[in-house]
Amino acid sequence: MRAIFTTVIILLSCAELLAQNENVVGDFTADEVNGKVYLTWIIQQGETCNGITILRSTDSVNFNQIGSIEGTCGSIQEAVPYDFTDLYPEKNSINYYRLDLGGVGFSKIIQIEVIDISANNYLLRPNPVTEFSELHFANDGNHLIELKVYTDDGKLVHQEQTTDELILLNRQDFNPGSYFFVLVNTQTEAKIKGRFEVQ
Repeated sequence: MRAIFTTVIILLSCAELLAQNENVVGDFTADEVNGKVYLTWIIQQGETCNGITILRSTDSVNFNQIGSIEGTCGSIQEAVPYDFTDLYPEKNSINYYRLDLGGVGFSKIIQIEVIDISANNYLLRPNPVTEFSELHFANDGNHLIELKVYTDDGKLVHQEQTTDELILLNRQDFNPGSYFFVLVNTQTEAKIKGRFEVQ
């Protein structure tokens, strides 16, 4: 009975410590800009720690250090903002971030996906299309983009438009086989061409 009581006390203490740690950091956010991840956060007023270690993971479990901010962090008198830029995040993957607050514990975990379309000006995954596939492309001006999909013999089989940077391809819209597509920016007339398979 004593062992069970001790275990409950430890679990409650850990939960309370975690809640306190997560309250130390406010507005912890991640934004992707040109293939880099810009992290911002605030150490709340009245909270301090001994240095901050920035950690990154691709599975939300195993984290590695990617940077640090030395010295005393936070302030008794006011909230203190911080930022850090991850210059080399994992491309075409979800990146998970957390902060190790020296002597206090860890922040909550946040995540962001970094899409890299530089190889072909688009990214289609998964390819072959088995259920749904994401077709990513650049559209900084939110122009009207037209997608046309053709069979190998040139027959138009699918057409749609968007002002976004992502189109979902549904396996149910296609028969098994090989297809090629053209993305056309209707304002600049820029074209992106590619191929995909449907199983």
